Amino acid sequence: MQHNLIRLFIAVLFGCLTLSVYSQTVIISNNLHLPEDTVVRSQLINSLNGFLKHKEKPNKDNTYVLNENLLATSALLDEMKGMEQNAAFKDPAPYKAYLTNLVGDGSGSLIVQLAYMGIKDGQPVLRANFKLLAQKKGNQFYFSSPLKMYTHSWKSKKKGTLTFYYKDTLSAVDADEYYKKVQFYNKKLKAPDELTDIYYCDNFTEAQQILGVDYRLEYNGIPNDILATKENNKNLMLNAWTDLKYRFDPHDLWHERLRAVVSSDVINRPVDEGCAYLYGGSWGFTWPELQTKFKAYIAEHPDADWLKLYLDAANFSPAPKTLRVSFMLNALIVRKIEAEKGFPAVIQLLSCGKKEAGDENYFKALDQIVGINKGNFNEKMGELTKGM
Repeated sequence: MQHNLIRLFIAVLFGCLTLSVYSQTVIISNNLHLPEDTVVRSQLINSLNGFLKHKEKPNKDNTYVLNENLLATSALLDEMKGMEQNAAFKDPAPYKAYLTNLVGDGSGSLIVQLAYMGIKDGQPVLRANFKLLAQKKGNQFYFSSPLKMYTHSWKSKKKGTLTFYYKDTLSAVDADEYYKKVQFYNKKLKAPDELTDIYYCDNFTEAQQILGVDYRLEYNGIPNDILATKENNKNLMLNAWTDLKYRFDPHDLWHERLRAVVSSDVINRPVDEGCAYLYGGSWGFTWPELQTKFKAYIAEHPDADWLKLYLDAANFSPAPKTLRVSFMLNALIVRKIEAEKGFPAVIQLLSCGKKEAGDENYFKALDQIVGINKGNFNEKMGELTKGM
């Protein structure tokens, strides 16, 4: 009985029903203005279902996305993945996709709006709203991010392999600093110079909206962040950092450039984060500022058990800008390894495998590279921290 009441509540509240004639997964609003031509209508709904069915696959394999639109649409698909699931619900797929609006954009394409909604504890929950462009070619529709539609009047400027997009004025200082940092990382990693489109957004809400994310529950209250993707050796970045010295995060940029040369399947996160601390800082703090914070922590913990702190993933700075002891120690270790063995040895440690229980793979690689192991870890970290 309760299940039936919930179903009735959803139907009344959202005015939606399922058009089973299309064997669809998307739920169509009862008062939605669909194409009058029944063939075109069928093609649209079937194509949208196909697009949603394929969204959990690698983005390049989605046959409802044209290659010319893949880059921006890939970033949008990343945001749409897993939208049906939520571990807090008993139902393994509590959120359903509702087609809430369909309107022409004036150029022959359709603007498609989707909402992912569910019921928890008898209350409706909106998880996300997405906006897509639908373009008919042949007997089906193809879907894309509305990024170009929203930014068609933006200006652009090229610098090397980078193209900056902006509304009014581009900060030359920001662009130059970003370019220099990319070149620094590429040289260190021997990474290729890749084509990159960078959109300067006023805030994170704008970055989401121009991509096609009108709302996402997880992003509530987040003012600054970056949305990024890579397809066909070209990068896209929607830059919404406004609270840093420059309009990009050198910490996150390190992670992105590292993955251009090392598979994420073998990257050890604490070492990766240590490198990002050393070369790019963290949370807007520079490397010298991180050292100052860590020295203060050491002064307050003169008898620190570095091995235990490492294995326990302890913090040396509290939330909301959490800084981990293990990341900082790895920054010092990486600096030592690079000075004594060269950067290829750093890559060896970075590639020792994902973090595992007890960090056995990490300590095995660390011992092979620089002779530091669990037995002498406290002694060696004591030497490194004193030498800061």
